[in-house]
Parts: sequence; C-alpha cells; structure tokens
Amino acid sequence: MSPSTRPLPQGGDLRDLPPGRDYLDLSTCANRYGPPPAVAAALRDLDPRALLPHPYEAEARFVAAYAAYLGLPEGELVAGRGISEFIRLLAAVVPADEAVVITPDYTDTVASFRRHLAPAGTETARTRLDRVAEAMRRFRYVVLSNPNNPLGLHLPRGELAAICAANPGSTLVVDEAYIDFTAAGLEASMSRAGVGNVAVLLSPNKLFGIAGTRTGALWTADARLRELLRTQRPNWPISYLDSLVACAAVGSAGWAATTRARLLATASRMEALLAPWHENVVTGVPVHYRFVATREPERLRGLLAGAGIAVRAFSTTDPHRMPGLRITAPREAEFAALAQAIGELP
Repeated sequence: MSPSTRPLPQGGDLRDLPPGRDYLDLSTCANRYGPPPAVAAALRDLDPRALLPHPYEAEARFVAAYAAYLGLPEGELVAGRGISEFIRLLAAVVPADEAVVITPDYTDTVASFRRHLAPAGTETARTRLDRVAEAMRRFRYVVLSNPNNPLGLHLPRGELAAICAANPGSTLVVDEAYIDFTAAGLEASMSRAGVGNVAVLLSPNKLFGIAGTRTGALWTADARLRELLRTQRPNWPISYLDSLVACAAVGSAGWAATTRARLLATASRMEALLAPWHENVVTGVPVHYRFVATREPERLRGLLAGAGIAVRAFSTTDPHRMPGLRITAPREAEFAALAQAIGELP
C-alpha cells in the first residue's frame, strides 16, 4: 500500500514511528495530566483476590459513581465499554437508511454509519447547525460529535435543543466525549437540554486520562431506546478493573476542574504558537486540542515526529474526514518542547 493511501494511525498509536527515542505524544486527546492520584491509590490497594469472581457488582458501582458525577439519574444511564461501543450498538439497531452522520466526525462513527452529510465548503459552527437542522428533517437518527472530533467546533446546547424541539420525530445522537473539557463542562451537555428526542454518549476516559480503560454511558430519556441497547450489550459490560479505575477517577472532581483549566490555558497558548506557522488553524474552539487543515498531513506529521512530537494526522484519502493534523495541548512543562519543534519547521 502506497504512503498516500495506507491508513494513518489512530491517536496514541506510535508503532509506525522510528524506534529508539522518546516522543511527546500529542496525538491522543486524553488529558495528559491524568490519571488523578486517586487512581494510583486504588490500584495500589487492589487485592488480587477481587479478580477471581465475575464482576457482578462492577456495572452497578460504575453507574452509581458516574451518575453522581454527571448529576443524572442512575436509571437513565446505560453503561458500556466506552463511547465507541455505543456507536457500534446504535449502528446495529438503527435502520441504516434512517440514520446520518454530520461529518467530519470520529473514525468509528464514520465507519459505522453509511450515510453522511458533509459540509459544502468551509466548516463552521453555523454550517454544522444548519446541517443538523436539515438532517433532522430528513432522517430518524442524526449523529454528531459535539465538541467536534477533530475540528473542536462546539454547537450551543440551546440551539441544538431548539432544532430537536422542532423535529420531534427525529432523535439526535450526540457524542460528548470532549464536553468535560469546555469551560462550562457538563452544564453544556445535551443531557441538560430538557428535550426527549436526544441520546447522549459520555465517558470519563478522556478528561480523567484513563483511555486505557473502557468505560462510558449512554443517557437518554427514551426508555425504549435504553432497553433496546441494554439487550444488545455483551455479558459483563464493565470489568472489575475498569470499574475500580473509573470510580476512583470520577470521584476526583476537584482534580478534574484544576487540570481542565490548566489544559485550556495551554491550548490557547498553543493556538497562538500554531497560527503563525500555518494559516489553516481552527481557532477559538473551547477544547484542549487544535486542528490544522492541510493537504500534506503525512509530511507534516513526519516532520514533527523527526523533532520528537507525535500528532494525529488525517489523510487526504480518508472518506468523510478533513485532511489535517490534530494536536493536543501538552502539559505546561512540555510546552517548550513543542514550541522548539514548531520553530524549527518550515
């Protein structure tokens, strides 16, 4: 497979980069300050004998802890192994011709649903809102990430709620993997919109820096959809270890607020660093990563890797994606290394 057509690695997968050196990994969107200290403490105190039985209580413990963190009723959450699992489950139970994805979007979402509604030109929050309204008039299910992966654009909860209210026969499925990173945090979530035709996909994995575990939940006021998805999950949807780590993490709300503020501040500094280097940086977004639109994503990824910086590249051949680089904000102590690498590039 030629370099121009081979699939590019997912975020955090550095196996194709030259070995023998350490990379500053800004290719994944997990919080680089994580996991919180409470996770390390929980793992240190783990009694290995707890791994002997099947995880009978793991799901209930995770749901209770995560519902408390989210401020949502436990009974309105369906637990699963991360947002990706719910994307696959929804794609399996929803009629394929009645669902559409507002692209560009997350890799698994694009791959799981065959219908896509792409931008006609430059993508903005306004163009995305207009396509959501169009899609909800035409389809029973409309899927989007908000904030968007990979662009970072965020659509206001009130405007999305108004579109949902105007289209009661359509359900909006919102991937909110990065909603916790916005300044408003969970207050911006569609789970607080007060409309019934919404399903929200949530996970602690990114904010708390525990993407190596697989926990997440779907929230919806639609009891029928909740029960349908519960029947489609595999047995033991949450492992004992995943539950242990996630429960310790979501109990660290103070840590999350502090590190979120630090990451967002560094992301603003990174935006100021990137803008003079490349003219097509998506600016003014409320998340901890920035997208650089370019027709040379693989070449620029290689140049940055040569300087010791790993970023996520999206190919010009990826269907229903936008070619470019997604760069996650480093920790404060790592910023100088990124600045030096950018300063050395053409």
